[in-house]
Amino acid sequence: MKKTLLVYGTRYGATAKSADVIATVLREKFNHEVKVVKLSSQSEDVEIANYDNIIVGSSIAKFSWTKRAKQFLKRDFTGKKLFIFISSAAITYPALESGNIDKYKKWKKMFLDRKVRKANVKPTSTAVFGGWVERNGKRSLDNWKEEDMIKWAEEIGKTTL
Repeated sequence: MKKTLLVYGTRYGATAKSADVIATVLREKFNHEVKVVKLSSQSEDVEIANYDNIIVGSSIAKFSWTKRAKQFLKRDFTGKKLFIFISSAAITYPALESGNIDKYKKWKKMFLDRKVRKANVKPTSTAVFGGWVERNGKRSLDNWKEEDMIKWAEEIGKTTL
């Protein structure tokens, strides 16, 4: 059984929901033992030594990763399969919704590829997901699609067989 650690930072909850979907697919379809940890100022110091796979996720808001997810990328992932995702309604909306692939690639480069390069990590796979913004209990810019996480989780599962 593969052991997978999935850590994430979230602001409005979309990244948490994405993490849950990914973990469920890996458990149910690929028999992974998955530990999911929300990174926050109260979260424990997460040990990665006993895991085969590490998945790191962060929401993007105000052009920034969550602090703890950004810090987590500074770890030494030698000998691990690393997967990284971001979720943001503003990055993918309206670029993907309108089919503007060039704008999508620009945002992906700015908020995912550069962060990966700066952290000097070599992920097996990366992904950009939609998200939502919630203010006063009302959602806006909601372009979160569960099927995107399912597809990526299946890719991870096949990669880690």
